[in-house]
Amino acid sequence: MNPDSYTALYGPGRPAPAPRRGQAGVAVLAGLVWAVVLVLLSYPAMLVFLAVFFGAATGVPVGDVVLWSTLVGLGAFGAPVALTFLPPVRRLPVPTRFLLAGGVALPLVSGILVWMASQGG
Repeated sequence: MNPDSYTALYGPGRPAPAPRRGQAGVAVLAGLVWAVVLVLLSYPAMLVFLAVFFGAATGVPVGDVVLWSTLVGLGAFGAPVALTFLPPVRRLPVPTRFLLAGGVALPLVSGILVWMASQGG
């Protein structure tokens, strides 16, 4: 795009803000929290996959399993995503937002695993 056209349409360009110092540790911690969340979610995902796969192979209807696992997954990830779009949280640096969302997702996923263990899954 022509720089003069951009300036005419949107005003003068602003340079991106400089990255904040001291965010590397927060980013590493957020990555570790999300890695734990994804590892913990791999077990229920594997169980749902196996139930759907073997259910479909034997001709058993698997719509309920898919529906409930989708609803549980949306609930587990909907809360952290909704939290990150709140205006006070959007003002935080990106690594801090990821850490906060992971801090909300970790107890939700742990609760899902405890619930599954109590149901005999």
